[in-house]
Order: sequence, then C-alpha cells, then structure tokens
Amino acid sequence: MRIDVINRKITTLDRSVKARVMVPDGYDSSDKCYPVLYINDGQDVFRDQDVFWNGESLRFEQYYKDYGKFLPEVILVAIESPDINAVRTAQYSPYTKDFNVPPEKKFESHIEGKGVAYLDWLTTDFKEMIDKCYRTRPEQEYTGICGYSTGGLNCIYAGLQYPHIFSRLIAMSSAVYIWMDKLEETMKSADYSHLKYVYVDVGTNEFGRMTTKEEFLEGADIIYDYLKKNHLSDRQLKYNIYPDAIHHQKEWRVRFPDALRWVFQDI
Repeated sequence: MRIDVINRKITTLDRSVKARVMVPDGYDSSDKCYPVLYINDGQDVFRDQDVFWNGESLRFEQYYKDYGKFLPEVILVAIESPDINAVRTAQYSPYTKDFNVPPEKKFESHIEGKGVAYLDWLTTDFKEMIDKCYRTRPEQEYTGICGYSTGGLNCIYAGLQYPHIFSRLIAMSSAVYIWMDKLEETMKSADYSHLKYVYVDVGTNEFGRMTTKEEFLEGADIIYDYLKKNHLSDRQLKYNIYPDAIHHQKEWRVRFPDALRWVFQDI
C-alpha cells in the first residue's frame, strides 16, 4: 500500500485542490490494472492529521494495514474539499437554490451550486490524469464515487448524470432533503440501467446545518425508493439504517470498509 499526495487545479472552478491516491498492496510489484473509487472530502479518509476543523478521519490507512487482505483491490482517489463550510456546500451541490434560514441556523440563504462544474472537472481533466499516471481500469464498469453529507448528494447526482463514468456508488448519510425538489427532478428523468452496485445508509440521530434527523431519514428513504422503483435488485442495492448513529466521521469510519466491499464485491 502506498499513498501519493498530488496537487491539481480544478480548472472549471479556478481553485487548487489536494488529492491523495492510495494504491493497494502488490501494486508496485505487478502489472495489474485496478478499479478506482473517487472519494469526496478526501482529507477525512486516511489520517486524523489531514482533516479540517479539528475533526477525526476514517483512519483508513491504519485499517488497511490491519485488514487490507480482506478488502477488494481498488485504487482510492481521495479529493479534498474546501476548508470553509459554505464553499464546500456550494462545491458539492449540483443545484442553485434560495433558502429561508431560521435565525438560529448558520446556513447560507442562497447557494450557487458548483457541483456540476466540479464533476465536469473530475470526470475529464482529473480522471484522465489518474488513468494516465496509474494502472487503472478506466471503464465505467470499474469506476465508483463515494461521499457523505453534501458529498453524498454529489455522489448520487454523479451516478445518475454521468452514466458513462460511474457504475458504483457509496452514499453515506447524504444531506439531500433540503434539495429534494431539485433532486427528484434528476431522479425522475435519470436512467439507472448502468448502475452495478449502490450502497446507501443513514443514522437515526443525524443532524446537519439545515437538516433534522427526521429529514435525514426521509431523504434516504426517498433515494432508496427511487433506486428500487428503477429496478435495482437486492443483489445490487444495500440500504442500511443505523440506530442512534450521528452525523460524524467516527460513524462513517465503521461503515466505510463494508460499503467498499459491497460496491466492489465482484472484483
């Protein structure tokens, strides 16, 4: 296992970004090509020292050292988010919207969504670089995307609107409810036939900057219903509800390895 740190520019947003690329054990001693999982909020994936806001990470570097032999052989590409909440939310949102914000909430009354510009960069300039510099299996069949919270919204949108790129999705604790009017328009018109494996989850005690725990649960239920209605079988779709789980990396740390196994179960 090796983790490379690379610096790039999100050309569509005129913003610099850091990404960490983890290649699995055996990569340097073989000529094998590997599937790829792109991960939003990449600063949270490997080590606590990388995270923003004095938070915790998924500690996946240590997990891989301990249990890597039980994981699918996949290249992980973890792309940092902006380190300002409002900028992060805008970068991951594919939609623009005005909100009526209660005085007690620290949330933006208008969000100019940059999620499409971000994904346009990820699926062209950035993916082309990753496929050139690493031994990937670049086809849609072997490419996935992962995110949590608003990064989960971005993941779902990417899976539905970039069917030529992504077929495997990990959407953990997705903060979708406040965007549901727009997201439903996307889900109603989307083609789902390209999706191979999708993992969706939510905790029963999650709160976001604008989203209540009831709204988190309802949002996840709606996503699941659309996926089922569009003919994803139980063999392809996993939906987990975690009692008492909160909206925090320490929860996603426990769930991420099994989600990774699920969406790359055939590798």
